[in-house]
Amino acid sequence: MIGGAGSVPCGEGQRFLLEAEGWREMAASVDLPLRAMWGDEGTVIALLADAAGSDVLVSVAVEAGFYPALSPFRPEAAGFERMIRDLWGFSAVGGIDARPLLDFGHWKVTQPMARPAAPYAPPEPPQSGVAHKGTLALLRGKSPRAAARFAARVDGAATVAHSIAFARAAEAASGGAPIHARARGLREIMATVERMAAAVETIWRVAEAAGAGVLAGRCALLRAAVARAAGAAFGHRLMMDVVVPGGVSLDIAEGGGPALLRLRRDWADSLVPALAAEQLAVRLRDLPVVAERVDSALDTIATGLAALGTALDALPEGGIMRAIAMAEGEGIGRTAGPSGEVVHWLRLESGQIAGGFILDPAWTEGPACAAARLAVAEADRALVDAAFGVLASGMEL
Repeated sequence: MIGGAGSVPCGEGQRFLLEAEGWREMAASVDLPLRAMWGDEGTVIALLADAAGSDVLVSVAVEAGFYPALSPFRPEAAGFERMIRDLWGFSAVGGIDARPLLDFGHWKVTQPMARPAAPYAPPEPPQSGVAHKGTLALLRGKSPRAAARFAARVDGAATVAHSIAFARAAEAASGGAPIHARARGLREIMATVERMAAAVETIWRVAEAAGAGVLAGRCALLRAAVARAAGAAFGHRLMMDVVVPGGVSLDIAEGGGPALLRLRRDWADSLVPALAAEQLAVRLRDLPVVAERVDSALDTIATGLAALGTALDALPEGGIMRAIAMAEGEGIGRTAGPSGEVVHWLRLESGQIAGGFILDPAWTEGPACAAARLAVAEADRALVDAAFGVLASGMEL
C-alpha cells in the first residue's frame, strides 16, 4: 500500500506521500514499528522501520491545521503528536492525548515552527525540566556547515553522535558524495571515546546511588582522564564542533593517539580493581534492569578500549574535509550514540536548511526509565534513575 503512493527522494531512499485515507489505512493495518513523527511545511512525516530495520518514510498533508492521528492505533505516537502541536501547531484529529508536551504557556513565541525563521526568543521564566532551546528553528535558513554547531549542542553527553548524524543527513540530502576515508576513521574514533565516557559515567552514577564510594571516586578520575585525552587529541574535552558536514574540521593532534591509548592502562589499573573491591553486583542482584545497564556499560568500555588501538593503527592518510554540494533534497543520518541510536532528518532548499528533525534516545529512554521505576521498590528508584541517566535536553527542540 505504501509502495503504491507517490514519493520524493530522501537520500538513497524515498519519502512516500499518502493521502489522508491512505494514512488512516496505514495506521490501522500496516504493522511496522513507529520510530518517530514530526512536522514540516504543511506536512506531517512518520518514520517507520521495515522487517529488516530499514527506514520507511511516509507523510500526509496537513489540511487547515489538522491531520489524521496515528495514536488510536499506535499509542507510542501520542508523544510525537503532542510535540508536533506544540512546535508546528498541527493538531491530530482523533488523538488519544491532547495535553501539551513541551509548551506550558511560558514561551514568548507559540508554535515556533509554524512561521518563517525568525530571531529566537528564549522562554521566560524557565520551566521545570522541559524547556525550548529553539534548535529546529535555529537550523532553518542556514547552511549545513553553519547549522552544525546547533546539532552539536542538543545533548552534551552525545555531542559527537549528534554531530555525526546531522552531518550524514546533510551529506545525504546534498547528493551523498562520500567523505574522505581518514575523516570516517576520525569520526569513529571520537564516537568510540564518547561512548566510553558515557559508559563510565553510568557506572559512576550507579556507584554513587549504591553507596559504593571507592568505585564512584575511581570513575570520577577515569572520566576526567577521558576528557583530558579527548582534549589532547581533538582540541575540546567533549570533541565539540569537530565533526561537520563533509568530514571533520581538524585532524587528530600530534600526541593525541598516545593520549587515547594511555586510557587502556589507566582503566585497567583503576576500574577493574575498584569493581572487584566494591562487589557492586551483590547490591544489584535484585535489580536486573540496573545490573544489565552496568554490564552493558562495562562491555562498551571493554569493546571501546580494544577498538581504539585498532582504529588508530588503521587510520588512513589523506584529506579530512570535502565541500558538500549546494543542493535541494532530503536526507536521513544516524549513528550509535551513548544511550541509543541518534537520527537526524534534513530538507535542503538551494543548499540551505528548510526543515529538520532530531530523534534523540530520550524519546524512548524516558518512557523505559519511567516503566522501570514503577517495577521496583521506592528505595531503589534512585538506582534506576542513575542507570538510565535520561536527559530531557534531547527532547527540548
